[in-house]
Amino acid sequence: MQIVMNTSDAIKAFKSKAGIAKAIGITKQAVSQWGDVVPESSALKLLRVDPSIKHKQKDHKVNG
Repeated sequence: MQIVMNTSDAIKAFKSKAGIAKAIGITKQAVSQWGDVVPESSALKLLRVDPSIKHKQKDHKVNG
């Protein structure tokens, strides 16, 4: 399963990049490097703090 979260949705939930950084123990500079989509490892951490953040779960398709 893959978690897809938009950076803008995370910022709405935590009010700022600094708020995101504090919530998951990273720097605000790291958050600034994310682009439009939160890296999956960080998205999982954010969801542990606030499961209500808008996100999508995608199933990995396995051929065979």
